[in-house]
Amino acid sequence: MRTIALALSFVTLAAPALAQGTNVSPAEGNWGCIALIDNTKAGLLTVFAGSYGYASANFGSAASGTGDAEMGSDGVRFLNGSLATIGIGYGLVTFDPAGGDVLTLYNPEKAVLVCKPR
Repeated sequence: MRTIALALSFVTLAAPALAQGTNVSPAEGNWGCIALIDNTKAGLLTVFAGSYGYASANFGSAASGTGDAEMGSDGVRFLNGSLATIGIGYGLVTFDPAGGDVLTLYNPEKAVLVCKPR
């Protein structure tokens, strides 16, 4: 009887932790980005738990830095920081023809970077 009670208490304690894992944005993770204007390496993006960091491949770029992000079910919105300052407002996660994840970053006018998981 004690074994059953102990097992049920572990399940009860683990339930909130399991439920929290279902609200993860597909944009969370590490991404390698390519510039759409010339198909060159643009930089590395890390998105995690409401924040982001971007390291541009171009030395001294204003895009490099960190900021706050709002996680969504289909991507991420950059609230402030380096990417928001240069005009990149959001990113949407879609799939490439092979079924892999693609995070496309947009300024108000068009897509500017395409990122793939690293």
